[in-house]
Parts: sequence; structure tokens; C-alpha cells
Amino acid sequence: MSGAAIEIDTATPKPWEPGQPHHELAADVRWWMGTPLAFALFGRLALDQVAYRKVAAAVDASGRFATNFTDRGLNSYLWNGPLAFADDADRHATQERLKSKHGAVHGVGKGDFEGERYSALDPKLWKWVGTTSLNIFYAGYVAIYGAELNAEQREVVYRTVCAMADIGLPSSAAEVPPTVAEMQAYYDEVAATELASNPFLLWAAAQFSAPPVPTLFGPPWLHRIVAPAWRLAVPVLARPARICAESTTHPKMMELLGSTWNSGKRVEFACYRAGIRAARRWLPKWALLEPMAYNRYRYEQLRAFHRTYELESFASAAS
Repeated sequence: MSGAAIEIDTATPKPWEPGQPHHELAADVRWWMGTPLAFALFGRLALDQVAYRKVAAAVDASGRFATNFTDRGLNSYLWNGPLAFADDADRHATQERLKSKHGAVHGVGKGDFEGERYSALDPKLWKWVGTTSLNIFYAGYVAIYGAELNAEQREVVYRTVCAMADIGLPSSAAEVPPTVAEMQAYYDEVAATELASNPFLLWAAAQFSAPPVPTLFGPPWLHRIVAPAWRLAVPVLARPARICAESTTHPKMMELLGSTWNSGKRVEFACYRAGIRAARRWLPKWALLEPMAYNRYRYEQLRAFHRTYELESFASAAS
């Protein structure tokens, strides 16, 4: 945490604060968003983004995924900590930095997207990318715990995800839908009018099945050493991620990716779901949370400890 940063209480209470409806559920959703496993198992839902042709043209033109697909996925996830678990000042700075960096993403597609004009700050595209990014965590949580949630509780899940990562542009056209019903209606509308197969979507889907060795961290010699074991392990490790994502993938995307949902996959997902629930219930937070989320968790525990033993008053006990 920044040494000069100060926690600022906002006027709007957060869904996980005591006194808010279903605040314990919201708190659980909050730590779900700090669990790398949540992104790893449901991150394939991000393919929804590049089924939108203009988004695919922008991502393809950058060339960053082609350089190393795994590294680019890690780059995306590493925004999660500062956006969701930093203090208010750092969160705001991260939001502005994210928007600024996306400002450079504009132009005309090339190759398979020749002539396709795009801009990452186009409100329509920003809304789609923002909504699909939040949906990774919302849909993932509901896939794991949805059988126990009523409509009101699902709203709490969605509202919590939105509150954790507020990355809207100063335009009403870029705002993510505020309710589950509106989000689902928006998804259906975009699926019917914009989503279609394209070469980048198909290439990215194949990369999820066999992503390259990550090179973002560590020296090149280490990457070469782990490469053989990585090639053997990654197809096995990619299977749960595919099944978990497919359990909640939009029907249009299932069609575009040539996937089907059947009883065998349903049973397989039930096993993964049981394992995820058990891990989140029994493993310690330090083993589940990314470092910044765990830092926030420990900070709030310590804050609660100090407040528990504060003096009720500095006035004399006899007064």
C-alpha cells in the first residue's frame, strides 16, 4: 500500500459493509474476486470480447496476444489487484491509467480485419469489454454457488462485482448495465447483432487449450527448463478451465466455438465445483488470495482488532 495513501470513506455504502442486505454474501464475492483460481477457471469467458469484430480487430492489431498469449492473459489479470483491492486513491489512479493506456488503441484493422475501424475508447466497445470482464467473476461465482441463490442474492453478487471494479468512461453509453436483468438483456442483444466468428476468435480459443510457457517472470533459462513439463501438463490443466467456462457460456458463444454441453460435462463440472467450494472453505486465505487481496484482508482484520479494543470514551470514567 502507498505510504501516503489515506482510506477515504465514501457516501455510498459498499455491498459488503455491515448493515447492507446480504453483506456476508457480498463479502464472499469480494474475496472470490481476489482468488486467482476464479480468473484461471472462468477466464475463457473473455472470448466473448473478441467475438465482437471491432474488439477482435483492435486486439489483433496490437499483436500482444500473438507475442505470448499466456503473458498477455497475466497482464490482464494483474490489473485486478490495484483496481479491486488498493486504497481509494490508488484505485482511482489505476482506473485513470487504464483509460489512458487504452486511449492509444485506435486505428484501422489489418489482415483479416482490413478496413475495420476501431477505438478502445468507443463507448460501445468499452461497455462490451467492461461488461464481459465483470461477467467473468459474476458468472463464475453463480456457476459455483448459484443453486443456493435467489434473485435478490444474485443482484447482490452482480452489484458487488460492479462495485469492486468501477472502470466506466464519463459517458452513459459506456456504463455497464446496473442490474442482472439488464446485463442479460444487453448480452442477448449484442449476441444477436454483433457476435460472429472471426479468425482471431478461433485462434484465441485454440490458445486456451495449449497456452505457451509464460515468460513474464523469471529469466529465459528458467523458461527453457520448464517448457517440457509445461507442454505435458498444460493440456490437462486447461481442461477444467474449459469445462468451468462452458458451464456458464452464452449459447451464442457455444455455437461460435463449436461447443456443446452434455451430461458428461455436467458431471465433470460438478466435480470441479465441489473441489472449488471445498478449497475456498478449508484452505487459509493466504493460500487462496492474490497478494494485494490478502494484504487487504489482513489489513481489515487488524483494523477490526484495533477497533475492538478502542476506548469507548476519553472522558474520565467518573465523569
